[in-house]
Amino acid sequence: MNDSIEMRCVQCQYFQALDTLNGNCHRYPPVFAGDSSPRETHHWRFPTVNVHSWCGELLPQRTAQISSSGATI
Repeated sequence: MNDSIEMRCVQCQYFQALDTLNGNCHRYPPVFAGDSSPRETHHWRFPTVNVHSWCGELLPQRTAQISSSGATI
């Protein structure tokens, strides 16, 4: 793949940002993250990924389309 057009997690429909460098991947349901910390309210997590990461299941975000009446479709 050409580096100038390479897709990254931040451009994926399944990515949900946590901060400027990291986010969660919502491609699959959350997984059990263990019970080692008594402060945790729940132990299920979506995988945390870096905005520059990538995987083989990347689905580019949909771009908003504007109808002739000006409404987003």
